[in-house]
Amino acid sequence: MIRGLKLIGLVVIGLLIILSIIPYLLPLQELPGKEFEPLYDSSAVLAVEGVKLHYRQWAEDGAEGVFLVHGFSGSTFSWRYTAPALAEEGYRVIAVDLPGFGLSERNLNFSPTADHRAELLWSLLESLDSGSDWHLVGHSMGGGVVAAMALQRPDQVQSVTLAAGAIPAAGRGRSSWIFHYPPLGRAVRHLATRVLLSEENVERALASAYGRAPTKDEFEGYYRPLLIKDSDAALVEMLKTRERDLLSDLADLQTPVLLIWGEEDEWVRLEEGYKLNSLLKRAELVVLEGEGHCPMETAPLEFNSSLLRFLAEQR
Repeated sequence: MIRGLKLIGLVVIGLLIILSIIPYLLPLQELPGKEFEPLYDSSAVLAVEGVKLHYRQWAEDGAEGVFLVHGFSGSTFSWRYTAPALAEEGYRVIAVDLPGFGLSERNLNFSPTADHRAELLWSLLESLDSGSDWHLVGHSMGGGVVAAMALQRPDQVQSVTLAAGAIPAAGRGRSSWIFHYPPLGRAVRHLATRVLLSEENVERALASAYGRAPTKDEFEGYYRPLLIKDSDAALVEMLKTRERDLLSDLADLQTPVLLIWGEEDEWVRLEEGYKLNSLLKRAELVVLEGEGHCPMETAPLEFNSSLLRFLAEQR
């Protein structure tokens, strides 16, 4: 019996050693994209606390500021319909690429928690305009970031809009410690470059988020930044991250909050919107019938109408 257990133990240890070595026997596949290749006339880069951030501005002399933060695998491209509409109504608009996404730096020393991202983005806004209060708009993962921003500096926030906002909550991300094991992290990088970031899988993910097949321009807008070197390594750093519970803290937030949700969202389901609407003190929920996870892109007229009406009510 004891000999049998020892044999099983040796076999398990041997398998673990083999599985730990295999990821290092395969060469990492380099992604072909350049670190920063300006895609827009409005593109600019600013080093903030050692991290190079790509951002874009519209109507820089606007009376009120609106700050736009994209979701997972998004970028300023995600706001291509929202930002111009806001600028036309006289708002100063800034959209940013979070570290590891879009054209911003893949800085692997930056811990990508919502709180750290929020601190970095406040520093960016201070560098661009130290005296303004802001309307914060976040999509999906970016919703968690703007929620953290509002909790950090409520006196500088006029309103918050969460478009299918994914807010870190207790009990989520408990397995993040696994990805601190170096062989597993390297294995994820192999998986990302060979499978997750393939054209087929990116197109499939976009179709799921949109609720329809993406156009060629939509696909290219998301796919090109994902090819920048070290995008795969940045994904591993995200998987390592364990978020704190922001959801319970939001119960005390006094700032007006607009919740915009697609009725058919399969990524952050409408039930999450109802929960937030019940939790927040000053919330309004707008449900866009038949829409998916990215209503600012798939239903821009309806999305912009709701957002502009809400912003006008805060004046």
